[in-house]
Amino acid sequence: MSAFSETPQTRSTQRLAWGVTGGLVVVELLVISLLYQHNFEFTCRDLAPDGFCAFASRIVPRILGLLAAFGVFAMAHGALVQDTLRVPGPIRSGVSLSLAGFALALAPWFFLSDAASPALVFAGGAGWLVGAALAGIGAALILAPWPAWRGLIAQKGVLLATLLAAGLALPELSDLIQPLWRADWVTEITFQAVLWVLNAVGYGTEAYPETKIIGILGATEAENFFVAVGPQCSGVEGFALISVFLTVYMLLFRRDLAFPHALLLFPIGIVLSWSFNVVRIAALLSLGYEVSPDLAIGGFHSHAGWLAFTTLSVGLILVARHVAFFNKAEAVATAPAPLPPFFEDPVAAKVLPFAIFMVSALLASTFSETPSLLYPFRALAMAAALALFWSVLRALPWRLDGLAVGSGLAIGVLWIVTGPEAGNGPPPFGALTGGMLALWITARVIGTSLLVPVIEELLFRGYLLEKLAPAGKGLRMAIAVVISAGLFAVLHDRWIAAGLAGLVFGALVYRSGNVTDAIVSHGAANASIAAWALATGAWHII
Repeated sequence: MSAFSETPQTRSTQRLAWGVTGGLVVVELLVISLLYQHNFEFTCRDLAPDGFCAFASRIVPRILGLLAAFGVFAMAHGALVQDTLRVPGPIRSGVSLSLAGFALALAPWFFLSDAASPALVFAGGAGWLVGAALAGIGAALILAPWPAWRGLIAQKGVLLATLLAAGLALPELSDLIQPLWRADWVTEITFQAVLWVLNAVGYGTEAYPETKIIGILGATEAENFFVAVGPQCSGVEGFALISVFLTVYMLLFRRDLAFPHALLLFPIGIVLSWSFNVVRIAALLSLGYEVSPDLAIGGFHSHAGWLAFTTLSVGLILVARHVAFFNKAEAVATAPAPLPPFFEDPVAAKVLPFAIFMVSALLASTFSETPSLLYPFRALAMAAALALFWSVLRALPWRLDGLAVGSGLAIGVLWIVTGPEAGNGPPPFGALTGGMLALWITARVIGTSLLVPVIEELLFRGYLLEKLAPAGKGLRMAIAVVISAGLFAVLHDRWIAAGLAGLVFGALVYRSGNVTDAIVSHGAANASIAAWALATGAWHII
C-alpha cells in the first residue's frame, strides 16, 4: 500500500496535467489529420514502402486505438494505474518533448513532394515515425514521471504491450473482419429465406441464385422491382454489432447478470438479428414494389437495419433485466426498497427520452424520402418524452455557469467554421413556404437549442458517466469522460468536432459534478449554430 497522501495541491496539479495532455493530444491529432489530408502533394505508395504508407495513412484511428487499449487496461487494473498516475510528471519537460516530436512529425509536410529523392523520402518517413513516438512519450511523461511508468511496465508490461499493439493494429483487425461479410453460405441462407418469406405472403417472385438477385413481378415489366442480396446484406454485420453491444452491456452490468446463463443472450441475439434482417430485406422489396422504389432504396434500405438493431438491443436488455433466468435474484431477509414511479425514476429520465429521440430519427429516415421535413414531429416526440419526466428535470441543480456558456459558444463557433459547404440538393425544409415553413423553423430551432442538449447530455454525461465512474472523480472518471465523448462522436457525422465537444462537456461535469453544466454548454453551442443557420440560411450546418 502506498503511503502517499494526496493534497489539494496535488489534485490541482493532476487536473492541470490531464488538461494539458488532453489538449496536446487533441490539437496535435487535429493538425496532423487536417494538414496531411489536404494540400499535401505527395503520393506515398509511389515513393515509399507500402507498409509504411499503410501504417501512416491511418495514424489517427491507430492513436485512438492506443487510447482505447490503455482505457481497457486501466479499467482492468484500476488500482495499479491510479497509483502510477498519482503524481504527475514534469509538465514543462513533457510538453517540450511532445511539441518537439510533433514538429518532427509535421516536418515532412513542408518538404516532401512527388519530386522528392529517395533519400529525402526516407528521412521524412524516419522523422515522422520518430516524431510521433516522441510526441506520445512526452504526453505520457506529463501524466507520470518515468520511474512510475517503469514500475507499471515491470508488473504488467507484457499485457500492456499486447493491448497497445492491438490498438495500433485496430484498422488491420477491422479489415480482417470484412471477409466475414462475404461468407457465401450465410448470404445463400439469407437469400433463400427472403425468397421463402415473399412467396409465403403471396408475391410472384423471380430469383437468380448465381447473382443473388431477387425481385417481385408486377403486371408489367415496368412494375417489377429487383434487388441484389449482396454479402453486406447477409446479416453478418448485424451479428458483429449485436455481439459487441452485448459484450459491452455484460461488462457494465456484470454484477446484475447470472453467468453462464446470460451468455445464452449471444446466440439468441444473433438468431434474432438474422431473422430481423430477412424481414428487413423482404419489407424493402415489398415497399419498393407497392409504394416507391426511391423510398425503398434511399430511405428504408439505409436506416431499417439500424431501426431493427435498436429494437433488438432494447428487447435484449428488457429480457436480461426482467427474466429471472438471466439475472441474479437477490435473496434478502427484508423487503426490497420500492422502486420510484416510472416517470419519477432518474434512470428512466436519462435513457427513455434518448431512445425516443433515436427511434424518431430512424422512423423518419426509414419511411420518408425527405426525413428532415418531419422534424416538427420529432421535436414534438422529444418534448413529450421530456415532459413525462418533468418532476425529475425540475429537481436537477440548474445553474447558469459562465464557463459552461463560454465553452459552449466556443464549440458553436468551431462547429460553424469547420462545417462543410452547402450541397446542391434541396433545403431540408423542402418546398415549404409561409406558415408551414415558420412552423418547421420554429421546431428546428427549439429542438436543436433546447431539447436535444437536454436529451443527449442526460444520457452521455449523466447516465453513462454515473455507470462508468460512480465516484465521479479520479482516473476512472477521466476514462469515462473519454469513452462518453467517443460514443457521442459516433452519433455525429462530423466525429472529430463532436468528439472535442463531448470532451468539453464531460470535463465540465468532471469539474463540478453537475450534469446541468454540460446541458447549458451544449445548449449554448447548439443555440449559436441554430442562430447562424437562421441568419444565413445554412441549415445544413446543424
